[in-house]
Amino acid sequence: MKLRTILLSAMLLLLQCPVSLAQQSLTLKDADSLKDRFVSNPRPVKDIGDPHVLAVQGEYFTFATGGPIGFNVWRSTDLVTFTKEKAVKKISWVSGDYWAPEVYPWQGRYVMFFTGREKASGSLRMGVAFSDAPQGPYEDPLGAPLFDFGYAVIDGTLVIGRDGTPYMIYSRDCSENVVNGIHESHLYGVQLAEDLLSTVGEPVLLTQPDVPWETVSGDYRWNEGPYVVEHDGRYYLYYSGNYYASKEYSVGVAVADHPLGPYKKQENNPILSYIETQDGVLVSGPGHNSFFCVGNELFTSYHTHTYTNAPSGNRQVCIDRAGFHADGTAYIIGPTLAPQLRPLADLGLVNHLAVFPHHLLADGDTCQSASSAAYVFAEPEAVFTFDAPVSADMLLIYPAQDSAIRGKVILNDTLTADFAQDAGQKPGQAVCLSFDAVDVSSLRIVFDDGCRAGEVMLIGAAE
Repeated sequence: MKLRTILLSAMLLLLQCPVSLAQQSLTLKDADSLKDRFVSNPRPVKDIGDPHVLAVQGEYFTFATGGPIGFNVWRSTDLVTFTKEKAVKKISWVSGDYWAPEVYPWQGRYVMFFTGREKASGSLRMGVAFSDAPQGPYEDPLGAPLFDFGYAVIDGTLVIGRDGTPYMIYSRDCSENVVNGIHESHLYGVQLAEDLLSTVGEPVLLTQPDVPWETVSGDYRWNEGPYVVEHDGRYYLYYSGNYYASKEYSVGVAVADHPLGPYKKQENNPILSYIETQDGVLVSGPGHNSFFCVGNELFTSYHTHTYTNAPSGNRQVCIDRAGFHADGTAYIIGPTLAPQLRPLADLGLVNHLAVFPHHLLADGDTCQSASSAAYVFAEPEAVFTFDAPVSADMLLIYPAQDSAIRGKVILNDTLTADFAQDAGQKPGQAVCLSFDAVDVSSLRIVFDDGCRAGEVMLIGAAE
């Protein structure tokens, strides 16, 4: 009688749990087998500042402050290796301080805006130069500064309004701007003529250092290094605050409905800042960023101090992903030091979970810099079901802001793999599960209680 009861119980268990008994371990490959898909910060472009990356037909052109005369350009096809060339040899009206070049396509040519110290006045001014090729050489058509409003200006960036009107946003430099005894750099905007060779109307004050994180530098304060990205009809003005040679040099963002404002600063600023642990500073002074797109991915380039314990003008190029939450809040995934995926379009890959943008595990934000958008274990599992199977060979699971993370993934309700990663890894480190390509109909992720996850990416070849 007891044996019959046991057999009946076993049969009922089989009927209730057919999936679990059919599960088998997913065979994982050595993560190094896909190492060519990844790249780490910093990139091998050093002793520079203020990097600006221009993406043109599968090639990347990086311009930056560096060198006493003119500007170099670093060319790359993969953002891993770079070759240096000369983009600007010398500008007639500039005595030195060739700073912050930015290059944009404009009416079939390429335009460079840059800062230089004017010979005649000894003051910093904005210049403009043109070229038929992105790498240059660039020539100055004016033989003089682009404009002169009677004060020092640096860090000019181009903004194109929705109606096609060009604007420039620049920093009124603190070297010649004193407010109530405090040297301050303020951001201004002004309309440009169609040929980009003159201004239209008067400049408008956009932002100034007026929130606590921007004032830790004391009697010299900065809003500088502007760059604008348009998203969903709004203009996101990114800027840097604090002294460039301090670890606190960081990036904030302000938002407006028009290129000339009014701008409102995002409450969770700075959105890109230094990283320090009990062992010391890991990343110092991330700032003066700009943006570029590859496929449907948004990237930001910025500099960090080469020597974290001795911040100076010797800086290096870093590149990370960026984006926007559903509520319009801007984020930057960085600074990172662990390997990150190269641009997916360059690799011929896609993230299949990008079709679930409103899920906290697929909203694009890995929560490297903040955990406000993290997925916290609240239900037994996160489930993603596809309308049609997708081919994938890699799964990346990002913990939120240096958290420990562990759990189990289940593909198609049959293939399973455990994952675990302790806290204290390199910034931006993900759990990487690599396997032979599988047609995936469903993905289930079961997290251990209390885990905080930032993002999951299911990677496969683009069809």
